[in-house]
Amino acid sequence: MRILYSCFLVLFLLLSVQVKAQREGAIDYEKEFLGGVNFNTNGGVIGGFMFRYARLLTDSKNQFHTFNFELGIVKHPKEIRYASQQTGGSFIAYKKNNLVVLRPSYGREFVLFHKGNEDGVQLDFLISGGLSIGILTPYYIEYFNVGTQTSDYVPYDPVTTPDISKVLNSGGYMMGFGESKIVPGLHIRSGFSFEYSHFTNSVTGIEVGVLLEGFTQTMVILEAPVFSGTPAGYIKNKQFFSSVYINIYYGGRK
Repeated sequence: MRILYSCFLVLFLLLSVQVKAQREGAIDYEKEFLGGVNFNTNGGVIGGFMFRYARLLTDSKNQFHTFNFELGIVKHPKEIRYASQQTGGSFIAYKKNNLVVLRPSYGREFVLFHKGNEDGVQLDFLISGGLSIGILTPYYIEYFNVGTQTSDYVPYDPVTTPDISKVLNSGGYMMGFGESKIVPGLHIRSGFSFEYSHFTNSVTGIEVGVLLEGFTQTMVILEAPVFSGTPAGYIKNKQFFSSVYINIYYGGRK
């Protein structure tokens, strides 16, 4: 986490030097719509997807309203994926729930340095906040029953399905979707956006920032059996989260 925060600071300083050398021009657009892919320190290979609509404030030359929506995937840092020796199927040990978060939010975008008409880099500062709608979905596994010599897909439970050597595979996400639980929360984020588009009616760039988020209860993602040999306190589920994120986006403006 400290390394990512340091990289964020270095990236900001380097690109700030570059944009300061550019001339400032008048903003020639009033609306902007973006969509992209999210990567963050709490997610997997892909952390989620983001969408943003921005509209220039009345009587403002460099400030925009922003209406944002993000679908984020939250992983536990102790997740370990295993392969079954019997079937070759894979599963995450002791995973109790999948966690997906929907984040609608409202914010402001401040254009710090406006790029030229066809080249250069535009630097924006963004801040927003809103709801965090956590969706906890039971994690299904294919579990072998020694008594009946059969297997069945069941939600993982540290009491009834504690032995990972009997797990043959994991179920799909939709298998437990009907049993999902909604947990409300709030979030706030801030970051810097670097736009590199060569065209006035389109935009391509990256956004780097920090997200803080909290829910009304602890979000149980992993839960190990008492007799699993896992040291006490090794697996900690959290109610409050922080992460560094990068959005890679593309969109249009007019």
